[in-house]
This record gives sequence, C-alpha cells and structure tokens, in this order.
Amino acid sequence: MPAPYEPPRRKRGCFGSMLRMVFLLVLIVGLVLPFTPYAGKIKKGIQDIVASARSTKERVITRDVMRDVIKEVPVVKEVTKEVIREVQPPLPEKYVPRKDIDVATLFNGITVKTKLMTEEGGFASLERLDPEAYKAEFQLSIRVPKANQTLVELSRINKNLPAMLPGLETMLPAGKVSGFYHKLYENKTNRVQNDLTRLNKILDRHNFYDTETILELTHPATQRRALLIQSEMDVVADGSDGDRMPTLDEYIYLSDYYQPFTSYAWAKTTKNANPLLAKWEDRLAKAQEEFSKKGLSSARNRELSVMINQLKVEIGEFKSRSSLIAEKDPFIVISLLFRGYGDQNKFTPQIGDYAAVIHEGKIYPAICGDYGPSFKMGEASLLMAKTVNAKATPYIRPESDLKVTYLIFPGTAEKERSAPNLVKWQEKCQALLGEVGGVGAGFALHVWEDPFKKPEPVTPPVTETTMPAAAGASAGSGAAPTGAPPAGTTPAAGAGSDAATPGVPGTITTPPPAPGSAAGTTTSPLPGPATGPIVLTPVTPPVGEVKGGDGEAKGTAAKKAESGKAKGKKK
Repeated sequence: MPAPYEPPRRKRGCFGSMLRMVFLLVLIVGLVLPFTPYAGKIKKGIQDIVASARSTKERVITRDVMRDVIKEVPVVKEVTKEVIREVQPPLPEKYVPRKDIDVATLFNGITVKTKLMTEEGGFASLERLDPEAYKAEFQLSIRVPKANQTLVELSRINKNLPAMLPGLETMLPAGKVSGFYHKLYENKTNRVQNDLTRLNKILDRHNFYDTETILELTHPATQRRALLIQSEMDVVADGSDGDRMPTLDEYIYLSDYYQPFTSYAWAKTTKNANPLLAKWEDRLAKAQEEFSKKGLSSARNRELSVMINQLKVEIGEFKSRSSLIAEKDPFIVISLLFRGYGDQNKFTPQIGDYAAVIHEGKIYPAICGDYGPSFKMGEASLLMAKTVNAKATPYIRPESDLKVTYLIFPGTAEKERSAPNLVKWQEKCQALLGEVGGVGAGFALHVWEDPFKKPEPVTPPVTETTMPAAAGASAGSGAAPTGAPPAGTTPAAGAGSDAATPGVPGTITTPPPAPGSAAGTTTSPLPGPATGPIVLTPVTPPVGEVKGGDGEAKGTAAKKAESGKAKGKKK
C-alpha cells in the first residue's frame, strides 16, 4: 500500500521562536517575582503610577483678579504669655546598648565603683530561665595594712609608750610581726568576700582597719614573752555571778549583744542564785509549753527543740558556775583566731593570761577574760572602758582610734580559776612588767578598787576631858597628872561612858578619836574643887581655849563630841 500522505511541516521562523521564548520568560518571571524582594517595590511603583494618573484628572485653575480693597487695621496690644512645657526625650526606635560607670561612697565608708553593661538577648520568657542573663560580678579592691614594728612607728600611736615601757627598746630589734596579724587580716578579707558574694552587710571600713600591729617580743635577759597589740577599744557588757552580785542592771542584760557567760568561769562558792536564773527558767517553761502543742510546723518544732536544749545547758551553768562581770571586773577580750594555736605558737594568749592595757599615760592591770569574733580585735570590759573614758557605755566605745596598746603575757594564767582577786592581779601584773623592763619613771600601774567592798562605818570624832589633879603641874603644859592614863586611852567602864578615871578624882575620859579624825583632845574639870587653871591641849589644829568653871562642863561624852564637831565646822 502506498504510505499515507503527510503534509509538509512548516519551518518555524526566527521571530516566532523569539516570541515564544519571551513569553516563556515573562511567564517564569511572573511566577517567581512574588517570592523575591522586588515584588514589594514593583507593587509600590505601580501604586504610585496609578495615584499620579488619578491626580492629573483634577485640575485647579487659579486666576488673579484685580480688586480695590480698603482694609481697616485695628490697634492690637500684644500680650506675651510664657508657657512652660515639659519636653520628653524622644522614644527609642530600637535597642541601645549601655556601658555606664558610677562611683559612690556607702554609709560604711566603702568606695563603690560599679560598671553596668547591657547586650541584646532573646525573648524575656527564655532569658528569665538563664542565670547568665541577669548576674552581678563583684570586684572589691582592698589595701591590707602593714604592721607597726619599730619604736618610732609604735610611738606614732602613743607618744608616751617609750617612756612608759623602757624595755621595748631592748626587745624590738629581735621582735617580729606575729603570724596572728596576717591571720587576722586574712580572716577579715575572707569574711568580706563571703558577705559580698551573698550581698550581706559586710565589714565597714572602721572595723576592717581595727588593728595597727601584733608583735611577738621576748626580753633578752629574763626571756619573758609578751604579745603587743595596738588596736581600738570596743565594749563588752557580758557576764553574771550570783555569788558576788545577786542583782543585775536591766540596761546591760537587755543589750542586743549581751551574753550571761564569759570564757573565764569558776565553780560557784555560795548558794546565791544567779540573777538571771529565774528569767531563763521562765523562758524554758514557755518553750516547753509551746512545744507540747499539736499542729506546729516542723520548722517551728525544730526551732523549739534547739531552744529547749540550749536553755537547759545554760540553766545548768547558772547553777554550777560563776562568770566575770563586765561592769565590775577589769578584763580584755581576745580574738577567737588565737584559739587552737597554743601548741604551735608560744606567743598564743589563753583565757586567764595576765595583761597590761596602756592608754595615753596610764597602765591598767587586767586578765584575758573572754573570746571575741575571729575577725576583730580590741575589746575590754565595761569597767575598763568607763575607767578609760567616763562616757563609755555598752553602745559607745571609749576609744575609736587605734591608740590602745594591749601587752599580753602568754602562759601566765593560773592553774585554778577563782573569783577575781584584784590585789593579786595587781601584784602579778607589776611583777610581769618588771620582767620586760619595768614601768618608766613618772608612771605607775593603776590600782583597782574592790567594787564589792562594803563602806566602813563612819566613827564620830570624840574628845577627852581631864583636869590636873596634883599641885605643881605646869599650867598649860598639857602633861597628864600623876596616876592619869595616857591621852587617848579608853576608860575601863567602856567607850563613851562617863565613868571617872581610877586614881584621878573628878575626871571624865572618852574614847580616842577615830584614825584620821580631825578631833582634838579637850580637858575640862568636873564640878568640884579646882586646883589649877584649865588648859586646852589640841592634837590637830587648835580650836581655841575653853574657859571653864563649876557647872560649865557638859554632862556627857556624847555632848562633848558634838561640841567638838560643831567648833571644828565653825572654824
């Protein structure tokens, strides 16, 4: 069969191919263009073209018309009114990073330099979960002081020190700055770092720089060791003792920092109850009553349990032991940093060691009576503080500057502790000072008075009346007649009696005056025959001649004593 007829195909022309390709490109661009950044621009351009086309349809024809206008110009009085408007700064359009530095001084004397830096982060709901998003990095700069070591440096604190302790010049060349000094400031910086990290109240500048020096000294001749500390003086009002002081001032034990016990304590010697025992027993009863109730939280139960155990221990101490009384006993407080170093360092002070406290031109004997914080130095009992400065109280320190020198004699504590014996403490401190060169000329160790000594009864001044009994006695000589007892003797009948002296007729003798009394000895006749003139013989400054006669002498020794006192006051 013949093949079917196929009409010949037309060849495509060049123009038709280009037209198809252009159409294909336009189609592709139309499909892709909405997904490109140029779509928005093209759209905006088309909108601008359409808007301009619309605006051309509206035409505004302006013609100038010439008119004659007569204007009346009124007189206007100009009034200016000032209006103050607060203009706020423009609102930020975007996040602005910050890097601010601020410098200020806190109430405790610390200079604070803060640097605030910000950076843009993520969403707030996510950033609040990231601890790194909101943090503080502290850098505290502290200059740790160096210690006084030479006599010149020590004298800068107390100019009287070389004269008061002449042995210092001998001991200082071989002395050294104690490791306790460096340990103290290490404890201080550790404390500051811990408190700063937790944003707690940190040591202020005053309490950080509270110690000028701690020196270990040894006298070359006697080998007596001494620890010299230069510091301030804070006040401690702790301690109680029912044996010596059955009552206690409220303003002391109501202090926020009051403690009824001191580290120096001894066994009770009497049955007198401690003045705080009843108060503690009442606290214990209330705590036990609350603890017995049901429904308390576990936290409160734990708190009450600890409180009850502590109160029981303290009540036992009240019943068995006595402590120093800061108001009555002279003692100093040593830092807890010393405790535990007794076997490692021979200069370690212990509770009970004797000490001399030096302030300005005075030296006070004392003992180490209590422990204080491990990051502080310089504290003494209320009695010592008030003696140094009468204005001192449990809340006001007697000396804020570093002008107090504490000379402690380590290893001198008595083996058995007992109630304070101020006379013994005085003698012991005097002897120890003698072993390190003694006290300089013109200075003396302070003598403490016994605060519990009962005042001695005041004896009224008395006089003795005597009349010469024998002829031949020199008038006005003041000599006792033959057979008369010596002046100032007490009659056999008893003090203050009107009994006649044996062997001396017509004589009344009264008791002698008290020691130190200003009363003199008066002689006067009793009613009866007088054989010579009456003479007044004074022992102290004369009170004048007593003119006597029959019936002029007073009838009793008491009246004579009163008469003598009256004359003395009048003169």
